[in-house]
Amino acid sequence: MRRAFVLLFLIVSCKAAAPLPHSRFSAVVIGDSVAHGAGDERGRGIARDLDDELHARGIDAIATKNLGINGARTRDVLRLLRGANARAAVAGADLVIVSIGGNDLYGDSISRLLTMSWPSHAMERTLDRVADIVATTRRLNPNARVALLGLYDPYRRPSLDRAVNAWDARLIARFAAAKGLDVIRIADLFRTYRLSPIDHFHPSAEGYLLIAQRIAEAF
Repeated sequence: MRRAFVLLFLIVSCKAAAPLPHSRFSAVVIGDSVAHGAGDERGRGIARDLDDELHARGIDAIATKNLGINGARTRDVLRLLRGANARAAVAGADLVIVSIGGNDLYGDSISRLLTMSWPSHAMERTLDRVADIVATTRRLNPNARVALLGLYDPYRRPSLDRAVNAWDARLIARFAAAKGLDVIRIADLFRTYRLSPIDHFHPSAEGYLLIAQRIAEAF
């Protein structure tokens, strides 16, 4: 009888000690300078604008975590996801927003040369590493929704527009069957000049707000 009581006590104690699932919506942004919010003249970026958009829709959300890295490539995000802080942030998130790929394709002269001379190879190689990021995210948190942002053309050149369209099409095709994952295109938001008054390359405050709105509308 005493042994049964002790066993019952241990079971109840373990249940009492088990962590309760969080009830407030949680999002994290990872990736490159767009994820980080570079160029935003208000210093808000996607994370802070998304907070406002979620609250405006009546969603009880904690502050979105911003883990973006200026200049990041896919390898940098994979390295980030090996760190304890990033792993904990992703593991506890309901939504993981990923902005990556542009620097792999156009971040330096060698990357640009390869992308322009052999675009299919450059894009597929980069897509493989994006898939690694998604797989790592899934291992850390199988239940989180994932939003992959497309690219945009800061120069409004027809050739670059075509390349952005090709990348986004490949991104959509690669993850078309992935559950809980959405590719969110943003290229059309920059057909009107919405670039940063600081660097004339990254999104302006208006541009980031529109990206955040599009993310919120998708979820």
